[in-house]
Amino acid sequence: MRNLALFLAVVLGFTSGAQNIVVNSTAPRNNPMWLVQNVLVGPNLFVYAPLNQFGLPISQPNSVQLGKFTCANPAFGLDSGIVMVTTDAIDVVPGQSGTFTTYPTQTPSANLGTVLNAIGSTNSNQYDRASIQFNFLANGDSVKFDYIFGSKEYSGYTCSNFNDVFGFFLIGPGINGAPMYNANGSLRIDTVNLAVIPGTTVPVAVNTINQGFPSGSYPASNCLSANPNYVAHAAYYNSNSGGSSIVNLEGFTDVFIAKAGVKCGVPYTIKLMISDVSDGALNSAVFLGARSFLVPTISLAPTTNSGASFTDSVMVEGCARSYLLFQRAGATSDTLTAQFQYVGTAGAADFASALPSSLTLLPGQTTDTLWFEPVDDGIVEAPELLRVRMLPVASDCAVYPADSVDIWLRDRVPHQALLTLDQGDDTLACPGSSAVLRATLTGGEGVRWGYWEHDSTQTVLATVAPALTTTYRYLSWDECSTAPRTDSITIYVDPYDSLRTESDTLFLCPGDAVTLEAVASGGRGTRSIQWLGGGPSGSTWTVSPASSQWFRYKVTDNCLIEARDSIYAWVVPQPVASFGYLQDPGNPLDVGFTNYSSDTLNVRWFFGDGDTSTRVHPRHVYGRPGTYWVGLAVRDSLGCTDSLAYPIDLKMDHYVYIPSAFTPNGDAVNERFNVVATGVLKFEWAVFNRWGLQIFHSDEDPNGWNGTYGGEKVPAGPYSYKVFIWLPGGLVEERRGMFTVFR
Repeated sequence: MRNLALFLAVVLGFTSGAQNIVVNSTAPRNNPMWLVQNVLVGPNLFVYAPLNQFGLPISQPNSVQLGKFTCANPAFGLDSGIVMVTTDAIDVVPGQSGTFTTYPTQTPSANLGTVLNAIGSTNSNQYDRASIQFNFLANGDSVKFDYIFGSKEYSGYTCSNFNDVFGFFLIGPGINGAPMYNANGSLRIDTVNLAVIPGTTVPVAVNTINQGFPSGSYPASNCLSANPNYVAHAAYYNSNSGGSSIVNLEGFTDVFIAKAGVKCGVPYTIKLMISDVSDGALNSAVFLGARSFLVPTISLAPTTNSGASFTDSVMVEGCARSYLLFQRAGATSDTLTAQFQYVGTAGAADFASALPSSLTLLPGQTTDTLWFEPVDDGIVEAPELLRVRMLPVASDCAVYPADSVDIWLRDRVPHQALLTLDQGDDTLACPGSSAVLRATLTGGEGVRWGYWEHDSTQTVLATVAPALTTTYRYLSWDECSTAPRTDSITIYVDPYDSLRTESDTLFLCPGDAVTLEAVASGGRGTRSIQWLGGGPSGSTWTVSPASSQWFRYKVTDNCLIEARDSIYAWVVPQPVASFGYLQDPGNPLDVGFTNYSSDTLNVRWFFGDGDTSTRVHPRHVYGRPGTYWVGLAVRDSLGCTDSLAYPIDLKMDHYVYIPSAFTPNGDAVNERFNVVATGVLKFEWAVFNRWGLQIFHSDEDPNGWNGTYGGEKVPAGPYSYKVFIWLPGGLVEERRGMFTVFR
């Protein structure tokens, strides 16, 4: 069954696409010690061939199972290193196949046997074992290296009764804090497998790291027995079904770190081994990361413009501080002091404070920082180089080689707000016309922001409507700003003659019409006038108000600027015409007229016989007895008029006296209205108001009328009377007339 699977894998491998991994297994890249010294270990680790019991180096011949690999696919996790395969090293290349195989003629590895026991394998036969051994002198308190395990067994032997096996066995005293000596004082030698699942002591194998469920017909119980958490640990597994992508394996793990604590100055042996189990089919491999086998190291990692949002590999003048992270791995129990020198085109004058000359890490401290704060010198110049040199560092346990880091320093890019017109024009013909301004931030470092000085709520666009020529300012910052930059744009407004109106007051008589005229000047262009309150358009409006009131109007020019004003139409009180007359007792045709009108500025009398008079209180002599219609027309100072006319009856055979007015005001003078007659048999009379209602009759009070009606005083004004006179000879004469009540 396994041989058939191997055959299919080989055939399918030759039909795969482009190779992602390349293996070189030619000499010396197939020599164990050459691979260790030139590929696996870092620059500060001294390694040497393992020694036998006689202190002589153990020979490790070249092997087709070993090689140097490179991988261009980042999905694999390691870009180069050593590959150890249970057949020819090139077997891990898609499309290739290994033919190397040995049967269990080798002495089984006891170390690998402990791993097989740990994962519950029912078969311990070891085939095709590949191994590398070397010694090293610990010059720190820890060692580590990176690796990936992969296998073709993932296609059908997950949770089987046996798996291919591998292990990284560190041999020596004091591993992971164990005692250096036994109770009897002898040196204690421990063997620790470093190829375990992170955070556990469970060895890495097909049954312990896989897709989280069996393949083939094997029960999950075998995986659970080997690793109770194998389902959760499936997160470390990468399926590669068919072996045609990246590597010629059905699956492989993530990059794991094999690591252990050691004692400084103590020699250790490490054995790296991998083997088929049960037979030589379905091979497995381990990949060891290049230069990953390390003891204490110092790394210098620059971080430029710390805290800034923008990413740049150089320091920026006058911006955020930069720092060099000084970090050591291992030998943390030592006190370590590093000395620094600086060369390049950038110097101390380019920084706000002195460049640090040294740095000390106390026991237990692993990191510190060298801070650099470049200043903005305001000089336009090419990028400057600051080379930070760390001199060789020696501590109680470790020796670190010199190192250097180049950090470049460049000028700060200034920012500016480009202010432009988004809508409108920079010269406005009318005050209050609008324009839309746009601020476009250019240049600068990192995040840029700003706002308009006149309105901080408008950050990019600003709508402005200036009444006068106005300069608008925009304040802007970038991440390196300590003060805002101010940019400006001016919006010009053409000179404007203010729109003016004139108020007025007009007087008119009740019932008259008057023409209102709105007067305006200034402004720009054609002015339009609109009377408010339902009035017409235009400068004039003829009105006939019943009472005094304001008439309002608005004037609008071509700039749509408005001015409002009003004209008051004052309806003056109506003058009241009123008069009385008195006949001369000696000559009843000689009549004196008294003007009781409310306004006597301009009067005209009409005596009924064709004569007139403009005297206020005229006297007129009639030519013969008779009835005459006397009229009075009055006009006040505003030209308002009123008139009154009623007949007077002039006779000579009898005499009837009827007053033309009386004043019932309580001053005991002229308090009653009464009719007096001589030469008559009898008479009676009555008083009427303006509406013809009789309000007094002569038989109500023989003393005449007191100016009341219904117990209430009648208002002042004109009233009429009617008198019936019985004369001798059976004649009855009727007289009518008007009189005035004054209060």
